Amino acid sequence: MAERLGLAVIPGIGWCANEIQAIAREAEEAGFDAIFAAEVNNDVMATAQLMGAATRRIQVGTWIANIYVRHSYACAQSAALIADATDGRFVLGLGVSHPPVNKALGIDMGDAPNALRRYVTAVRSWLKGEGPATHLPQRPAVRPVPLYVAAVTSRTVEVASELADGIMPFLWSADRVGLGKVDVTLGLPTFIGDDVKAMREAARANLGLYTTFPFFQRLFRASGFAPEADQMEKGVGGPSLSDRILDAVCLTGPLTHCREQLAAFRSAGVDMPILVAPIGVDGARGVIKAFRR
Repeated sequence: MAERLGLAVIPGIGWCANEIQAIAREAEEAGFDAIFAAEVNNDVMATAQLMGAATRRIQVGTWIANIYVRHSYACAQSAALIADATDGRFVLGLGVSHPPVNKALGIDMGDAPNALRRYVTAVRSWLKGEGPATHLPQRPAVRPVPLYVAAVTSRTVEVASELADGIMPFLWSADRVGLGKVDVTLGLPTFIGDDVKAMREAARANLGLYTTFPFFQRLFRASGFAPEADQMEKGVGGPSLSDRILDAVCLTGPLTHCREQLAAFRSAGVDMPILVAPIGVDGARGVIKAFRR
């Protein structure tokens, strides 16, 4: 099988519908195998449907859909319809998002790993046409819907390995990748340019928000970046992302170096790297152009 390559975008920061569809078409024309949207200030299911309607070949998916903002029944019905409309090109990525995000929405996460387990199980059941009749008896999805789970902690990796078709981790180093049994994607923030210092600063500006999320603070601590995690917990923000962290979890610098880093992640066991473009339409176009196949 040819090496797969995906692209992740964050259109909820102000992209209009036409821009979402244009970027999806450009990624398809450039030979990418998949394009995923993050659920950040948007409805990611609707976003994936927009991307699917604008393309013919490329997979479209959620990276990831927040399990707390839609009932498992509604999620399964949306997924089934998008999969049908795209001739089976839809990939459903599910996850719990982050405590500050859900708190702002008035959501009590409870025991997040167990909530994720119950939700994934329920979505799979609805997709099979199982469950009680509502207005009418349930029907199975016309097209298969691959189901992936966001993975940061070992508990969510366990859920994914047991129940999902693959995992969707983010900000993992190559050392954390060797999980084996399921399809492994990995979001790789990508900052291409000859000025390495400038690219690292761009990375800090783009990724600083993630340092405020407890899940990622714990991830970095578990990954051997305890001093940096201490700074994150103190609210330092982007500057807490040291050069060694950025070199471990991102593609940064000249294109030739980024390609070497990408090859190293593949060698470590990543089945489909997902290049996470810098914020903005121009950032997405830059990554698409650089990795055109």
